[in-house]
Amino acid sequence: MTKKDLQKLKYLDSDLRLLRRHLRQLEASIGISAMPSDGQPRGNKIGRPTEEQALQLAHIVAQIREREAAIAKVKREVWSFVLKLDDPLLRQIIILRFIDGKSWFKVAEGVGGDVSADGCRMIFNRAKIDD
Repeated sequence: MTKKDLQKLKYLDSDLRLLRRHLRQLEASIGISAMPSDGQPRGNKIGRPTEEQALQLAHIVAQIREREAAIAKVKREVWSFVLKLDDPLLRQIIILRFIDGKSWFKVAEGVGGDVSADGCRMIFNRAKIDD
């Protein structure tokens, strides 16, 4: 596990949020109230979305599901790595920052004590965790 692997999780999470926002915007533009569990579009307006819109929805839903699976896999790998670390402060920092997706300020609040946001960031950056 490298620092780049940990940061990848953060980028996957933000990518997923972006896709979900795009899906909500597309649903709103064609009058769909929520993503159905079967993946088939349903409208709350008279008529149905066009075939192209339905294909767009299906594509975005598939992308979201792929990202969710990728995130779950990376999170399992990160948890496996984190549980092997000897330093409890570094473990907390990695969990809060990369698994929970918190800002450095929130990480500092989470670990408590006298460690600032910059201090948490520096502890992580100086840690020898790369394989």
